[in-house]
Amino acid sequence: MWPVVGAVLPQAMAIALSPVPMVCIVLVLMSTRPVRAGLCFAVGWVGALAIATGLVAGFTDAVAEDNGEAARDGVDLVQLAVGVLFAILAVRYWRKRPEPGAPPPRPAIVDRIVTLSAPALVLTGAAAVLANVKNLPLVLSAGSYIGGAGLRPGPVIGAVAVFVTVASLTVLLPLLAVAVIGAERSARTLKSLETWLLTNLNTITIVLLTVLAAVMIGNGLDLFR
Repeated sequence: MWPVVGAVLPQAMAIALSPVPMVCIVLVLMSTRPVRAGLCFAVGWVGALAIATGLVAGFTDAVAEDNGEAARDGVDLVQLAVGVLFAILAVRYWRKRPEPGAPPPRPAIVDRIVTLSAPALVLTGAAAVLANVKNLPLVLSAGSYIGGAGLRPGPVIGAVAVFVTVASLTVLLPLLAVAVIGAERSARTLKSLETWLLTNLNTITIVLLTVLAAVMIGNGLDLFR
């Protein structure tokens, strides 16, 4: 199981470091009821991530039982396609980068998230996984790799659980910190983090996409073995 977990750690860390969800959890934790709001967002995030990854892994595992070679080729093809997609997105974000000195555009959700109800925050957490053009391909990539690795059901569940946990660290750790330290004592740090993330949003995204493109394309080239 652990070699498979190691192989999907880049995807998990890329999801964890995706800047828009990080901004969302920071803003949620600056609301009037931070722990409650943060828990709602985290439930949606973790639940959607676990269900999506589990479904992809289960489907790939079922296909691999009937035709292992075709399943391995399919996994490599997914890795290659995701890598090419991220390379294209990196170029797109680079070309759309703000002019020097110009403020970066704010994601639309940033100005609305603190006003959302608890059910809406759960849905927002789920959407941050499933409707994100960067995160969903990573879920498909990791889930297909786990499912195509030939593991028994127990290790598959374990690998999915570790993947989801690592991918959720930047949502769960700030929530835990605010719950332990308190909202008032965390406010200044959260505000500084929000400002830094929004200022460097485009740069973080470009670097993340470029590194992921190289990793995914490198993994996908095994298709031509």
